[in-house]
Amino acid sequence: MSNKFDIFQYISLVRFKGIPKLLDKINDKNYNVILDLEDSSKDIFSPKNTLFLKKQCRLGLDYLNKKKIKHSNIFLRINGIKSKFYKEDILSLNKNLSNNLKIKGIFVPKIEEYSSLLKINKSLKLNEKKIKLIPIIESKKGFKDLEKILTKDKKNKLIFAVHYGHFDYCLNNRFWPFPEPYHKEYWDIVFPIIKSCLKFKKKFIQTPYPLIDNPKLFYKSISYIKNNFKDLNLALSLVNFDSRFLKKKLKKKDKFKVKKMSQDKKYKIGFANKIIANYLASKKSKKSFSLSNKRFIPPHQFLSAKLFISRNAK
Repeated sequence: MSNKFDIFQYISLVRFKGIPKLLDKINDKNYNVILDLEDSSKDIFSPKNTLFLKKQCRLGLDYLNKKKIKHSNIFLRINGIKSKFYKEDILSLNKNLSNNLKIKGIFVPKIEEYSSLLKINKSLKLNEKKIKLIPIIESKKGFKDLEKILTKDKKNKLIFAVHYGHFDYCLNNRFWPFPEPYHKEYWDIVFPIIKSCLKFKKKFIQTPYPLIDNPKLFYKSISYIKNNFKDLNLALSLVNFDSRFLKKKLKKKDKFKVKKMSQDKKYKIGFANKIIANYLASKKSKKSFSLSNKRFIPPHQFLSAKLFISRNAK
């Protein structure tokens, strides 16, 4: 079994002045960097703060471009095409690309139809700049129509890879709890996307790994994918920089037990309360996400937990 896979590291643009040092630190590693203008700059409790955070991200892009960052594998994640921040992202990108910003590709959230990718390509003239697009599958419709999207791209060849966004997908489908990497229900979503990527010969970029204190399970889940799809062009994504997720070699016979999620209502309520408490306890004012001792908690999971409690708790 091949040990080869790429890492895509999300880095928020909010605290942009520290990014050059971080890039120097990881420049020699087999690393791709996703500078993020989307979910990492959203405050679900304050629209005013969200506006500030989004502006910081665009200022951060200007700052890094002036610094002439030299990392060879830079990507961006913009706000979705239906977002009110999308147009400002496009204006910022156009300005910086005109000033020789060097990026390899753009991650585009919540893609459900190919016309959205064509619109971005037209706005930024990406084909001329040899910049690729990475649609993020985050909704029931995007999941259902992925092969239609890939079929329509055969001529234009805009798509570099397909990225699965688990947290938005679960929120869109109103799942509770969100399936974890050791759940059958998790792989029931992931495997069909992988099969589409193989069919169309596209790289598959796995959703960010949520269990930040369990690198052992991280490697077992990679082996699980590799054992089932030997020819897959695989990449992993991370939201936290942690060298424990970069060192171990894959083992062909890594035992990986997959189980069905519990449907017990008391368990679901208890887990929802735990997620809510942990999110509020460890969320920082300038970050959208929460990092507890054991897991990465996105606002999507917090909101789904709140919704489940409001509908089911007495």
